[in-house]
Amino acid sequence: MKEIIKIILHELKITLFYIIPLRLISRITFFLARIENRFTKKIFIKTYKRFFKIELDEYQKKNIDDYKNLDDFFIRELDFNHRKKLDDERNIISPCDGTISGFGEINDSTFIHAKKHKYNVSELINEKNHKFSNGKFVNIYLEPKDCHRVYMPCDAILSKITNIPGCLYSVAPYASSGIKNLYSKNERVVLSFESESFLMTIVMVGAVNVGCISLTRHGIITPKKYRVNKKNDINDKKIQSYKKGEEVAMFNLGSTVIILLSDMRGKWNDNIVTSNKILIRDEIFKLN
Repeated sequence: MKEIIKIILHELKITLFYIIPLRLISRITFFLARIENRFTKKIFIKTYKRFFKIELDEYQKKNIDDYKNLDDFFIRELDFNHRKKLDDERNIISPCDGTISGFGEINDSTFIHAKKHKYNVSELINEKNHKFSNGKFVNIYLEPKDCHRVYMPCDAILSKITNIPGCLYSVAPYASSGIKNLYSKNERVVLSFESESFLMTIVMVGAVNVGCISLTRHGIITPKKYRVNKKNDINDKKIQSYKKGEEVAMFNLGSTVIILLSDMRGKWNDNIVTSNKILIRDEIFKLN
């Protein structure tokens, strides 16, 4: 009976997504999260921390008074003493803390999510002539309590940044399972990378309350009106190169990161299992 009620509630939530003004809600969240009034921001942070049961032991700032506003708390920086050390192995590591929503092969130009939704890579990244056919993908869902910063899975060169407008549906597991082509419908920032032996794309999927996605070196990408650099293509060779483990981007609140890899030889780490928790710097894929 509990399971039936849970399913009904999830279906009700999905129905509401089509009715309520998700973008307006996200704009309000954007404003409220940046209030720096000492009393107000402390209430916001305390409430958020308590509701999502967040412990600050793993973060650089241990005291909520050290955060200037709720947004600063959203994107709190990790203390990497609580994560694995970077190594020189030929591998792909996790770019974020989160839960594995799916992983596997890209068959021709599609991959399957939640055992039923087929995603077309061309639609997801808005690129017809991509090179990910017969490659691999992994999908990581960031809960609101997770670290919201995204780090490089390997050494690579950033060749293009693409902001694809769209909806802001929730990307919680019940929503990504219940809404067909959710990731291709939502707004997203696509980061295209080139390494020595393969191509990699990181897709940062926006969601309700995640009205802001920013890059560490380039500032806010979305919302567009707060973007400093209006161009999407990166032409300055001096700022293209990224090292494995280097911070590349951040979300406001939780969302989803999808990694696409071109065809390569290797194997998934044994711990890469759908619904498993994964942490920044954990190995995802070992290259031959």
